[in-house]
Amino acid sequence: MIGEPPKSIVHPTDLSFSSQEAFAHALRIAVATQGLLHLLHIENLEEEEPDGWDRFPHVRETLARWRMIEPSASREDVADKLGLNFIKATVEAGEPAHGVAAYVTRHLCDLMVLMTHSRTGLESWLEESIAEEAVRETHIPALLLREDQTGFVDRETGKVSLNTVLMPVEPNVAPLDAFRHIADFAHAMNPAADVMAMHVGERLPIFEGLLPHIELRQGPVVETILSYAEEIGADLIAMPTQGRRGLIDALRGSTTERVLRESPCPVYAVPAK
Repeated sequence: MIGEPPKSIVHPTDLSFSSQEAFAHALRIAVATQGLLHLLHIENLEEEEPDGWDRFPHVRETLARWRMIEPSASREDVADKLGLNFIKATVEAGEPAHGVAAYVTRHLCDLMVLMTHSRTGLESWLEESIAEEAVRETHIPALLLREDQTGFVDRETGKVSLNTVLMPVEPNVAPLDAFRHIADFAHAMNPAADVMAMHVGERLPIFEGLLPHIELRQGPVVETILSYAEEIGADLIAMPTQGRRGLIDALRGSTTERVLRESPCPVYAVPAK
């Protein structure tokens, strides 16, 4: 829900090693928010042999490596100590996108955490419109990590380094709800995190409601956003998007997509109301 930190986090995974960074972020977010983590794998009905449970990311093994639980801890121990619950789900679907979307809707997920390829956008198993269809139907926020990024969660220790979040704003996307959501998310991960707003243009836009100081910069939009992100050492770039268009519609050929491909840090796309 916009204005609150995510409580039901879904990590659609192709079970590959390259998705481990995204899994670490999804798990650490679920720990920070004492939420429910869904590890979701979509099996194509045409696959001859389904993937086994042993290929799923190992939640308790990871938490033990992070020294949050004892190696022998049970699911009940994890819930009692950390307030974390988790589900490993395999869904068969002829159209994987519909499988993801149906699962997200049925389980009221409020954040997707995805790994992306550095060149082509979305993870290879998502290339056949899986994410596009899923997010178009659900309109939930998405944290996107390129496969060449380590992000703000250390995969080996679970340490969080989310100190500065940059949120570009533009006149045609109302930013207030997205700002509240991002601030709540960032402060759940690190109470001292700073969320900074910026606008690229000739003059500052006027919005209803209160936002913090908005930094005004001029120049090519994408290059200016990325330059300012480097200048302030941003650990995350949060991009409000037009919710009705769907996240991937907003991403394709847009400022958000170009920022995602070149960003020095992960990108958090938030559909605006």
